[in-house]
Amino acid sequence: MKSLSNMLAFVRVAEVQSFAQASNVLGLSTSAVSKAVARLEADLGIKLFHRTTRSISLTADGVRFYEGCQQLLGELEALEAEIQGSRATPRGRLTVSVPTAFGRVCLVPILKSFTQAFPEIVLDISMDDRTVDLAEQGIDVAIRTGQLSDSANLIVRQLVTYPAIVCGSPIYFEQYGQPQHPEELQQHSCLNFRNRATGRFYPWSFAVDGKVERYAVSGSVVFDNADAIVRSAIAGIGLSQMPTFLAAEAISAGHLLEVLHPYRPPEVPVWACYLDRRFVAPRIRAFVEFMATQKEVFTKMCTLPANLTTT
Repeated sequence: MKSLSNMLAFVRVAEVQSFAQASNVLGLSTSAVSKAVARLEADLGIKLFHRTTRSISLTADGVRFYEGCQQLLGELEALEAEIQGSRATPRGRLTVSVPTAFGRVCLVPILKSFTQAFPEIVLDISMDDRTVDLAEQGIDVAIRTGQLSDSANLIVRQLVTYPAIVCGSPIYFEQYGQPQHPEELQQHSCLNFRNRATGRFYPWSFAVDGKVERYAVSGSVVFDNADAIVRSAIAGIGLSQMPTFLAAEAISAGHLLEVLHPYRPPEVPVWACYLDRRFVAPRIRAFVEFMATQKEVFTKMCTLPANLTTT
């Protein structure tokens, strides 16, 4: 490759999907940006963009090259920041992947504090329950819950743990009664959560006789969205095993009641994950460190009021 500036021009065009907008970001003319990308395509011998009179989009080769450029430029930025030491100010675009429910309930309320502390960082947040490949998808930080199955190339930081509880509405319990043991769930309608990536249901776990046991439950409705499960449980459609941070508001309002409290499984950990690299960008360190300082806030969000009775 003959010029880093050509790569930078390509990345900016890919990000905004416009030569004109990229030229404004870079402080160059549209013609200069277009020529820089053309030179890059000529050097590589591939076509990076599909161009029409109204829009542009990355080709398959362009997508692969863009992902590689993101990683390379990130390493370069981190190296520069490390050499500059404490003078480096965290800045730039930070891509974050977070599970939908945790993001809505726990992350969004603290974002204002983060943006005020780091005004030069632009957060690009994706809320999705799929497990993402950080390197392949160009994600800087992923928030994950539960046991990590692919942490070999990741640096992980535990943020908090939360209980998983079984809830149902008073209307449901008036009609069908309350289960007293996990085995009785077979006689109840249960709201299953389906993993979008695998298509499988998440098993319900309980602590029984000192061991963690998993139970396969069934019902008339299956969801791949946690908020939909909460609303369905409130509506009396069935029982659900859900995080306390997701159930707390409805339980406090009396819309849901917890059952099977003596069989709560071990608490579920929440992790901040980022790629294990020699040089870590200041914006990544800033975000992870900030999230770690919010443990008390997260713990409060994941704790049910002490005066609520459970069975």
